[in-house]
This record gives sequence, C-alpha cells and structure tokens, in this order.
Amino acid sequence: MALYTVFGGRGFIGSEVVRQLEAQGHIAYVPARNDDSILERDLGIVIYAAGNGDCKNTPFSVLEANVSLLAQLLQYAKFDRLLYVSSTRVYMNQRSSKENENLTVCVDDNRRLFNLTKLVAEELCLKSGRNVCIVRPSNVYGVALNSPLFLPAITRNAINYGKVDMYIAKDYAKDYVSVEDVASSCIAIASTEKSHNQIINVAAGYNITAQQIADVLQEQTKCEIVWHEIDFPNESFPITDLTSITNIISIYKPRNVLVDLQDMISEFSIALRKN
Repeated sequence: MALYTVFGGRGFIGSEVVRQLEAQGHIAYVPARNDDSILERDLGIVIYAAGNGDCKNTPFSVLEANVSLLAQLLQYAKFDRLLYVSSTRVYMNQRSSKENENLTVCVDDNRRLFNLTKLVAEELCLKSGRNVCIVRPSNVYGVALNSPLFLPAITRNAINYGKVDMYIAKDYAKDYVSVEDVASSCIAIASTEKSHNQIINVAAGYNITAQQIADVLQEQTKCEIVWHEIDFPNESFPITDLTSITNIISIYKPRNVLVDLQDMISEFSIALRKN
C-alpha cells in the first residue's frame, strides 16, 4: 500500500486514477482547491491530472491549472515522484510524434495557449531537479454524461435527438485512448524508476476518422448524420509513437474506441434514462 496524491482527482482522468488506486488498496489523497497543507505534508507519489483547456473563456485559469500550481509543487512540496499529465495535442501539424522531436506552435491555432502552457509545464518538470516524469495522453474518451468533449457530445445527441451535426471533415482523424488505459498507465509509469525524467506518449497508436465514428453511431442508434460544409480547422495529427510506453509497460494493449463506442452508447442510454 502506497500514498498517492492526485491533483485533479475529481476530474475526468483524475477520478479514474483515484478509483483504480483505491481498488488496488492504495491511499489516494485528493487535495481540495486552495488547500495550503499541500506544501507542508508528505504527498507520496504525485499524479498531477489537473488542467484547463478553455483558452477562449478562462485563459488565466488555463495558466493557473496547467502551470502555476505545478510550479509551487516542484519548488516547495514534499513528494517521492511527480507525474505530470500533458497532452499529445502538442504534436498537432507536426511530422512526427516521437517524444524527443522538435515542436512548433501554430499561429492559427486558437487554442495555442493550451499547447504553450503544457510545454512550459513539461520544461519546468525537467528543469526542476526533482524526480519527475511526464505523460502525453491522446484524446481521452469514456462515459462522461455532461462533458462537452467531442465523443460524449455527439453520443448524447445521437441518443437524445436522433441527429448528429458534424462540423468537421469526414477524414478528420485523431488518436483516441480510453480513460481507463490512461489511468492505469499513469499509475504504472508513476510507480517505476524507469520513467525518471521521461516523456511518454499514452495513446492507441492509430488514428480514427470522423467518418468511422459516424458509421458506428448511425449503425447503433439509427441517427441521422449531418455533415456541415464549413472552413475546417487546420489540424492534422501524426500517428502517435508508442515506443517509450511499450519499453516501460511490457504488455500495453490499449482499447479500441470504435469497439468501446458501442458500449458507451449503451451506458449513455441507461444513464440518460435514469436522469
């Protein structure tokens, strides 16, 4: 039994980390917002899953969640190891997704603040001199009834209204990884010295198109898919490289979003009926 402190432990990823830690018999401490004791008590192994991506409406909260609190922990907190949850979004429009490749920030990206803060946070971790590691999950999915994220939103619409409006191109493709796989990977990576000062991708390792997702929704719910002709964002993502994670987790077999989407539809339907 070990002590883990999970920042963002009530959020989408963090709550799954807490659930799995407690199922394994570990102590999972989730600090409340503005808890001053975090700089005084022993935090054990820290999993930093706090974050904010709403660059348009809350830019200063993006900085606070992604960087500022982390900086305090790295300077003053007592912990054995800290794992920071970053994002594979930093690979947007890049040629490669290897963790040690050069990265650029796109001037026409309206969420570039998110990428910038994630990269600043990563660099702070690596320059801190502390025992740290960094994971870059791809697009995390799971059953989250009220989430504004792409997959939960379109699944709700398919079930509730029998219609899904798609404001992306049919061939728009991204890597999707299950929140369960992200949580279990975070725990495994945070718990081994092999990850010291490493940046590690956590992903499925292949991209799924919007058309493939739409096909599953249509088949399972009989919904109407409406493709809208708009100016699509300049976003493309290389296949996520999994070399680093497979060197640390020998049996790494992430779930497939198209298979899980069928279960998500069923779970959403049950949950929405109850509500």
